[in-house]
Amino acid sequence: MSNGGSAPPKRWQRALRVGLLSFVLAVVVNYVSDLALSSVHVLVAFIVVLVLVTINVALDILGTSVTAADQVPLNAKASKRIPGARQAIWLVRNADRVANFCNDVVGDVTGAVSGAAGTTVALQLAEFVQGGPAVSQIFMLLIVGLIAGLTVGGKAAGKNLAIERATDVVMVAGRLLYAFERVTGRSFTGGRGKAGRRRKK
Repeated sequence: MSNGGSAPPKRWQRALRVGLLSFVLAVVVNYVSDLALSSVHVLVAFIVVLVLVTINVALDILGTSVTAADQVPLNAKASKRIPGARQAIWLVRNADRVANFCNDVVGDVTGAVSGAAGTTVALQLAEFVQGGPAVSQIFMLLIVGLIAGLTVGGKAAGKNLAIERATDVVMVAGRLLYAFERVTGRSFTGGRGKAGRRRKK
């Protein structure tokens, strides 16, 4: 009875943490992007929108790949001490959390922020052409439609890559994590960063 009753609270606690994290990230990133985009050129603002869409699509690919990747070749690479292999194995072993963060948390946050940034771009374009409210509304519809098209289309194209080349995608992410751990000197995935090597010595 006790084991069966303890699982739901843990799931609720995890869901609550993810929800709070999404809320905080959305508020902070949206606020910072609004401040930054309000004073930059419309071209720069549009580039920021494209970057957000790219991050959304790229992490969606990773989130799908970690659930489909084969750990056997990664184990072989890790036994040969290939950089990034241990980090890739960590991603696969924690596929549920990684997929939740990449697909849901980051996806929702970047989607919301890119929509707000797109509105900023539309308003700046309307102001640039000296258009009225009707022109602003047209630009908003076009920009929002473009963002939705790029995001959905990019994710659809990325799904094939994520499934067919899942192990390769995870290995690339593992190498990036390995490089990040070496630069920071901290191990976030159980890999051997500078700090880990110093402790080993």
